Amino acid sequence: MSDERTLIFEQNRPTLEGITYRMLGELSGALDIVQETYLKWCEIDVSTVHSPRAWLITVCSRIALNQLKSARVRRELYVGEWLPEPFPDQLNQDPRVQLELDDTVSVALLLALERLSPSERAAFLLHDVFNLSFDEIANTLGKSNANCRQLATRARKRIREHRPRFHTTPEEHQTLLEAFISAARRGDLERLITLLANQVELYSDGGGQVEALPSMLCGAEKVAKFFVSVFGRYQRNAIAIQTLWLRFNGSSGLLIYENGQLATALTIDVHAGHIHRLYAVRNPDKLSQLPAEM
Repeated sequence: MSDERTLIFEQNRPTLEGITYRMLGELSGALDIVQETYLKWCEIDVSTVHSPRAWLITVCSRIALNQLKSARVRRELYVGEWLPEPFPDQLNQDPRVQLELDDTVSVALLLALERLSPSERAAFLLHDVFNLSFDEIANTLGKSNANCRQLATRARKRIREHRPRFHTTPEEHQTLLEAFISAARRGDLERLITLLANQVELYSDGGGQVEALPSMLCGAEKVAKFFVSVFGRYQRNAIAIQTLWLRFNGSSGLLIYENGQLATALTIDVHAGHIHRLYAVRNPDKLSQLPAEM
């Protein structure tokens, strides 16, 4: 039974990790919740469980919901801009499954989810992303079916209001990011400006631990000048810069290493041939699941 118990859990692990990451926007925290769910799973009599998947999702979601409530309090005290922890693509993932998941782990969606209450976030994710019925969600949240429907409806409305809908091909995304980092390394201000939307937004998350912008920076010229200054400082201080391509949060991203040590995970939103948003995660705690050295 022990082997069967473990097999059942491992079959459901990707779903549990997916739920908890989207609930929290934190990969390391999500993995801790999944482990806690596993320990609870090991304590019960599995033969009494009618639907192991439903049991695991219910328990995992409840733990995540409690964690999210405390996480929201911490984020009110967070130093500077908060960005979700990078979520690398799963190795050997079915390409069709990966395509369906890409949009649901995008930084844009995760930031839109931050505007929801914990219950709204849970109802939306469990129904719209993980296809649970409202009866199952009601059992998970301890609310009525009708209440859960209202939560999901409100969540969808608020997400549509605050989540930009950028449609681009992976090839265009990669090409623009490559052109951007190349121009930044050369200090080519004019080229950078042509790659950016007029009202481009730059978000930088250092968590108060490393240097980062204190707030969002807006405007093509301002953002271009910022990156020219950053790479100019690298050159003046003889800091060796290396880069590594890695898909995370559903699209191509770039890991930037300073003297061989991971310093930044950079990704972008693209629309109509221009970069509309840049997200630079620099908080070391949020880079722990990525390759640390070149």
